[in-house]
Order: sequence, then structure tokens, then C-alpha cells
Amino acid sequence: MDFCAAVAVVSLLSFFSLYNKDASAQTVEVKEGYARETIPGTNISSAYMRIINKNTVSINLIGVSSDISNRIEIHEHTMANGMMKMRKRDRLTIHADSEVKLQPSGYHLMIFDLVKPLKAAENINLTLHFNNQLDVKVEIPVQSIKQKKQSHHHH
Repeated sequence: MDFCAAVAVVSLLSFFSLYNKDASAQTVEVKEGYARETIPGTNISSAYMRIINKNTVSINLIGVSSDISNRIEIHEHTMANGMMKMRKRDRLTIHADSEVKLQPSGYHLMIFDLVKPLKAAENINLTLHFNNQLDVKVEIPVQSIKQKKQSHHHH
């Protein structure tokens, strides 16, 4: 095999290895997702979920889009000097073969400027955007803001 043919074979093998890596990986799963019903008189909500990264490399959630809002941000609650603070984050890293849980008092999505109030029992669609050019579309239910009352039995 001459030099040019050898270079062509190596280039072709490199191309296929890159293509296969991109096509076979990028496995992200979203579970237990939900958004909170809108509090009357407001146009904001929040969303929570588990994001599972089944890739062999870390990925970053870098944005979220939806037809319900033009402004959805990644936020984190932190405790500092006995005070709960909420900060906007530019990204959320999900390490290889691991997961991150978005939950109240932790990481979560803030949904601002809703086009209409979110009502319990509806579903909303979100698209999660990751730094590896992956977009994951999810449909999540809207949960009531009312707490279920625990039944107490008095004897």
C-alpha cells in the first residue's frame, strides 16, 4: 500500500470512529419530571426532574426552551450564613454514568413570563439543550400547588 492509500485508510477509520462515537453515545434519560402549577396572579413556575447521563463523558445542560415561555433558567438554591439563596447557573454538569436531581431547595428550572398559567393535570413540553449538541425533548405533568392533607384518625 502506498503512502496516499495508507493516509486515506487512516482518515476513513478516524471518520468512522468519530461518527460511531457520536451516533452510539449521547444517551440522556429524564425521569420523574414535573412542573408546579402557577400561583394565581403570577406568571412564573418551576420544574424538577432527574437527568441521567449514560455517556462515558460528562455533559452540561446549557439551556431549556419551550413554547410556554421564552425564558427558562437553570437555578440553584444554596444555604449561606443561615440564609437560603437562589442563583442563576449558566450550566449544570452531569458527570459520566451518573445523574443529577432537580428538586425543591436544590437545582431546578425557573420558568418566567409564562404565555398562560400552568394548571394541574396539564402537560408541558420542554427541550433540554446540552453542550454536546444534544437536545432532549420531554413532556412533563403539571402538579397542583395545593398540599394533600394527611388524614388524622382520632380515637
